[in-house]
Amino acid sequence: MGKTRKSKAKFGLKVNPIGLEANEVDDFLNACEEFESSGSGPIESIRDQLQNANIEEKLNGLQSFAVLTASKDKVAAICQSDTVRIAAPLLCEKDLSVRNAAAGALRNLSVNGTEVCDFLVEQDVLTPLLALLAEYAHDNEWRPTFDENMCNQMDLRSDIFLQAINLLWNLCESSSIAVDTFNQTNLMGSFIRCLDFNVFGLDIAVSVAQCLLVVTENNPKSWVVLNVHVPNFLCLLSLKGDYGHAYLGTLAAGILSNAPALAASYSSTILKTLSEVLDTNQQTALNSIIGLSVEESKENAPELEINMDTQDDESEEAAANRRRRQELPTKADLAVRNIGYLLDAQRVAAEVITNLCSPDDEEWSDMDDEAVSENESIVDYESKMSNGSTTNLNEGDKLPLDIIEAIKSLVLVDKLWQRSQPLDTILSQQLRDSNITLLMKAKNLRISSLLCLQNLCNCLNAEDLGGHSAIYNVWVDLGQQVFKGAKDPTILEPCTSLMRASLEHLKTKKGLFNQMTQSDLELILDGVRSCSMPEIRANWLRMLGSLGCLLNEALVKVIVSFIVETCAKEDDVWTISEAIDALMDMFSDNDWHQILLDLNLPIAIKELEKQFKTKVRSQRKELRDRYPAVQTVLTNLSRFTKYIEKEALNYTNGTRST
Repeated sequence: MGKTRKSKAKFGLKVNPIGLEANEVDDFLNACEEFESSGSGPIESIRDQLQNANIEEKLNGLQSFAVLTASKDKVAAICQSDTVRIAAPLLCEKDLSVRNAAAGALRNLSVNGTEVCDFLVEQDVLTPLLALLAEYAHDNEWRPTFDENMCNQMDLRSDIFLQAINLLWNLCESSSIAVDTFNQTNLMGSFIRCLDFNVFGLDIAVSVAQCLLVVTENNPKSWVVLNVHVPNFLCLLSLKGDYGHAYLGTLAAGILSNAPALAASYSSTILKTLSEVLDTNQQTALNSIIGLSVEESKENAPELEINMDTQDDESEEAAANRRRRQELPTKADLAVRNIGYLLDAQRVAAEVITNLCSPDDEEWSDMDDEAVSENESIVDYESKMSNGSTTNLNEGDKLPLDIIEAIKSLVLVDKLWQRSQPLDTILSQQLRDSNITLLMKAKNLRISSLLCLQNLCNCLNAEDLGGHSAIYNVWVDLGQQVFKGAKDPTILEPCTSLMRASLEHLKTKKGLFNQMTQSDLELILDGVRSCSMPEIRANWLRMLGSLGCLLNEALVKVIVSFIVETCAKEDDVWTISEAIDALMDMFSDNDWHQILLDLNLPIAIKELEKQFKTKVRSQRKELRDRYPAVQTVLTNLSRFTKYIEKEALNYTNGTRST
């Protein structure tokens, strides 16, 4: 029960690559409302502009298209029209400014989720997109140029490539069709040369690496190309520099780890790179930029000077350069971007460690529901009772020795634990007020670190995790975070998953829980009662089962009663199966005869079995790959019911005869 989910690396995109200011976006969206109220929709107007022969009209249409993508309602309307099919061929327009605007607009649209990306693929965006990228692949002379007077902004043609590669990355992240189509182009080798940031710049190198990280995941065809270019990636693993370079090195480590043969050959080198990335305290780094924007705005505040003739005499080229300078990133912008690179690098590092430390047998194999019989994968419950528990408690490490040694020598568990800590309350509020994007990146880092630690808990023995006392302290600290912190489901799930995994290591250490009271237990019971997410309820209930193997009989009685009552009310079959499995575990080492009688468990469990069977039948299709595990619990429950009936009867007869 309870398979570990691998976290697929996902990377934040710049939502508005066209470069419009927030007030311009709001003004345009407000104008769209006026269009619609007057009967002429903005999308129809954009379609007309995109099909106009005039370059300025096309640019205006693409800019409007890009702005529309900021509104969910407008995105839905776009996907109900043929605007994308009209805009996509403009990726190959002769005019470079049109290409750039088209790539930026489509990239903007692609950040709106998997369904939108699927729609883009259906609208055949890939054909012109891959044709555009092929032009760069076949041009061995192409090198970006950077304007030192404009904060090293790259030339227009290179910026088109940057927008296009980000669009491809998003499509491949969401669509297996996009990955399959990309495989047929033989473009990957040409992309790898762009990892040379000294030639192509850090922006392009990072974006290409992000795309390759997605494309090489579970894609054996891509691994053949990786084998040819191993030196290109290895040289990035030892990269020194700012956080952007650290991010690039982390992405390179992730790309190598996606190919099983390369992951096995270079695991120690990969883990060393990831360990160095995790060394930096993210909270200290975030504190360093708080207030930076305010200070900079004060320093750069212009003197009050009115010159009415300046703009009248300004040439068109000078005006364009002035506008470009106004749009250049400030020092504060660059500092924020650099910290964003750090947070992304640490998140990816946690995800790569998760993948490197995931046993091959973790995922359920594909099975035909009709082929699963009730006798498959069955644990003989009575045999289990006589031989001792064979549940999730790790009896040994499940990873290669060299990876275990690297994890221990690099102190990765401690580093990941530090990266998983919640932000200081004051810092969190400051980021909420000043930079919500960094706050979200910090949150995603925390989630990935928690999931990575959960995976390590499932793969390593207690000694390699730091010992039972250290694991117990983690469990207690997480409990305090969960009960005192904000009830954010996206944080609660990985927190409770790690609590659950750590508690599995403590099921034989009753002494650590001697001080636990019913008041402490009630916190978990309330956690189940107040939780709306089945996955989190399942974690709480599984933990209650583990605690039932550690606490005194009075508290065990409370747990058993609560689990039975909860299962009777629960609608989610997976949650019920986790709870029942935990309940059966509690009786694997102790028969709790008095509890059987006091709670009239044989009758209660028999009724629960009937309800469970009905719910399994009704939710069978929704269970999908979880069905075999649920079926196993259902069959074991039938054996458990017979077992406790027999135990209760024997105990009653024995008590009477005495």
